[in-house]
Amino acid sequence: MKEHYLLTIKAEDRPGLLHLVTGMIEKKLIAIKSLSAAPTDIRDIIVVNIEVEADESDVAPLALKLENIIEVFGVEVTRYEKTLCMRAAYFKMAKSFLESPQAIALSKYDALIVAIYPETFLLTKYGTDATILKLYNALEGPHLLGFIQSGLLADSKLIGEDESSVISRLAA
Repeated sequence: MKEHYLLTIKAEDRPGLLHLVTGMIEKKLIAIKSLSAAPTDIRDIIVVNIEVEADESDVAPLALKLENIIEVFGVEVTRYEKTLCMRAAYFKMAKSFLESPQAIALSKYDALIVAIYPETFLLTKYGTDATILKLYNALEGPHLLGFIQSGLLADSKLIGEDESSVISRLAA
């Protein structure tokens, strides 16, 4: 049975790395649900978070293959629901929303207005999938003109004990 897993990859930032990683995943016919890559405070080291939908029997061999990429220092695999994952979401709203009873959702769900345009405005919400979905459900209707949700950020150890000496040498 397919489940959602989070692959957290710590790697040296090199051109083509994401192409190699996504190519290996797609070659195994595993669906990528979300992908984000971000630099760390260590020069040339990035963390790549990839949410995949796969069978448990496919995830472990995939992680081993990913660890064979020269630039990769380590791959952590966790079940998605067992990891603290946060996302950012934007909601494009009609200005008429502010006069509707639904406007209470702004304070109830800690949404922020980040941009105001002549006929619309942009809300943002940072949180888990569940909190963003609650806000989405509260806003759904004629005032909601658009929605987008970012890739995820996950709580992960940046450096494992077995990786610290390698990364320390790179940072020097």
